[in-house]
Amino acid sequence: MKATTVLAAAAFFVGMTSFAFAECDTHKGDRDTDKQTKCSEKCEDGYMSGTMVYGSSFEEQKAKALACFQACGCEAHGAEFVKEHGTNQAR
Repeated sequence: MKATTVLAAAAFFVGMTSFAFAECDTHKGDRDTDKQTKCSEKCEDGYMSGTMVYGSSFEEQKAKALACFQACGCEAHGAEFVKEHGTNQAR
């Protein structure tokens, strides 16, 4: 009985902490402890602030952001983020 309890507790701990180690989405990950989330947040902020500058090249900002996300190991999240946020132009 004691061994089963220890095994269940270990499985619960692994299940609760496994997703926190590799999260690119800044709304789900912990920005303070997860390096990948912090890196992804930096890329998101850079893209958003770069596209809000008057006269900026949106294609250049998109390329910079995608390269940043790639360096973080978050290519899929970066492509989705850029697609979702577009160019910040009035539509």
